[in-house]
Amino acid sequence: MSTPVPTSTPAVNHLSRAQRALERWASEYPDRIAVIGIDGRGLTWAEVAASTRTLALRLERAGAGAGHRVAVMAGRSRYALSSLLAIWANGSSAVLLDELHPIERLRWVVRDAGCTVVVSAEPVAADLGLTVMETAGSETAPAGGPPAERGPVAWAPREPEAEAYVVYTSGTTGRPKGVRVGVAGLRNFLANAESLGYRPGSRAASVVSPGFDGWLWSVLTPFANGVTCVALDTALENLEQDLAAQQIDNLCMTPSLYAAIEKLPEVEVAVVAGELCPDSLVVRLGTLAERVINVYGPTETTIAATMADTARGDDPRTIGRPMSGYTVTVVDAELSEVPPGVTGEVLIGGLGVALGYVSAGGTDADRFIEGNGARYFRTGDLGILRDDGQLSFLGRADDQVKIGGFRIELGEVERIACQMREIKGAVAYVRGDPATLAIGVQTASGAPLDDALRSRLASEFAVRLPRQLCPTFTHRIAEVPLEPTGKVSRREVAALGEAVLSGDRDQAAEGGAPSVRDGRVLDGVLAAWSGVFGHSVAEDCDFFAVGGHSLLAAQLASRMEAQLGVAVSITDILTARTPRALADRIDETGSE
Repeated sequence: MSTPVPTSTPAVNHLSRAQRALERWASEYPDRIAVIGIDGRGLTWAEVAASTRTLALRLERAGAGAGHRVAVMAGRSRYALSSLLAIWANGSSAVLLDELHPIERLRWVVRDAGCTVVVSAEPVAADLGLTVMETAGSETAPAGGPPAERGPVAWAPREPEAEAYVVYTSGTTGRPKGVRVGVAGLRNFLANAESLGYRPGSRAASVVSPGFDGWLWSVLTPFANGVTCVALDTALENLEQDLAAQQIDNLCMTPSLYAAIEKLPEVEVAVVAGELCPDSLVVRLGTLAERVINVYGPTETTIAATMADTARGDDPRTIGRPMSGYTVTVVDAELSEVPPGVTGEVLIGGLGVALGYVSAGGTDADRFIEGNGARYFRTGDLGILRDDGQLSFLGRADDQVKIGGFRIELGEVERIACQMREIKGAVAYVRGDPATLAIGVQTASGAPLDDALRSRLASEFAVRLPRQLCPTFTHRIAEVPLEPTGKVSRREVAALGEAVLSGDRDQAAEGGAPSVRDGRVLDGVLAAWSGVFGHSVAEDCDFFAVGGHSLLAAQLASRMEAQLGVAVSITDILTARTPRALADRIDETGSE
């Protein structure tokens, strides 16, 4: 086994809140569905308890115990909750993985974390080089099994400073960095989640990548409240229909994903997280939800640190007030608190501050600071404290951005590009609404930015980055422009990129992209797709295979309406999947 994470001698179960919740729901509602996977199959609360017990015993027999890190790759399945609970009941730390992430990234993560076991039923789990702990069938005790497999779940004692889970986020070094979150932070989150008071028996959607801590909100908040957690596969791109068909009562999504869904259901609670919430979304959700909650919290502060909740009269255009167990202040460059109305950096302290990073050292570690006998995390986010005590979020103060709720360092994208010998320099930036990543590249002398190089770049990004974080537009720059301060001028590169795209649009308006009335629909569709993806595409290319997702579909629909003069829905794009099929659909619609 791997070397255990250092912990003090355990004496008390400091995750008893999770244990009590599991026992409560399994006792009060044993036959009520607790979790539903993307395949539509579910587990009752009694089955979740049985699965937790079985998996915890299997982990113990595999030698994974207190302080060991266990990878979990079950986030979209009906075993999402029991896999987490089994790892914690066994005294281990959960390392979150998303089976849809590139396999090389997953292998790097489990090596860096020192995992030797993965809890999963996903086929790709076998490619990680770890012992695979199968989840399938764990809800049913083996016939003739020992009494221990049929009794209550025995939870290992945990100290508050022990590690509960690890989430890997984008790092300034060009490699992901693992954030170590402690038992005390997790326990505090569960208490806050329970205090939200969701209606037991209601249904909550889980649409977040299981490789990020937003997924923990989507799974653990329903768990703490006895709510059925329904995993919906956004890759199937029928999310709008699924939300209605599954009779979802509670939503938690990024503003970008809310914007990509044309018709949202009426719900009891709508949670906004992961990105700056525009006023227009607050207005929209106010007409659909009985209660709107805007939550904020970096990965290093255990899922959520502040909350604006309309149920208590907060303004959801803000990120509200500190949640229980947290202190949140706005400080200047010298870390002195600034008065209300003055912009500064958001500083978070309290029980939820993470233990640190898996690989200590580097500039990232400097963001954890000590002061007045307490520990704080410098978020790098800008905010303003209002006179009424609520906090307004203003965005980042550095080169870290969020795309669809997923955090990434622009430097990580640039370093991947510059590892190719044809690329001399690179500048990544955010463009569009909904936001996507773009990159300007300075090629080495004599190297053209042709389709072959674009394709190789796209492949390299796909191998190293989650799909949502791959650049969707690549263009050439003669040199890397600098500001007078010596910093890279991302705004100048972004302007160059928009000029390139404007040139494409001008060419289309002059006849480069034939209109539907000319009968050359496919050419127009291809031109629109090429403009959105930043490179030429074939008529039979698959939308998802070239990096497409819901947010890009929204951009493509808008571009096609502007260039072709036809109304194309996001659903049309996501179900047609290829330019040829979409052109055929437009032709059929036009001939009716």
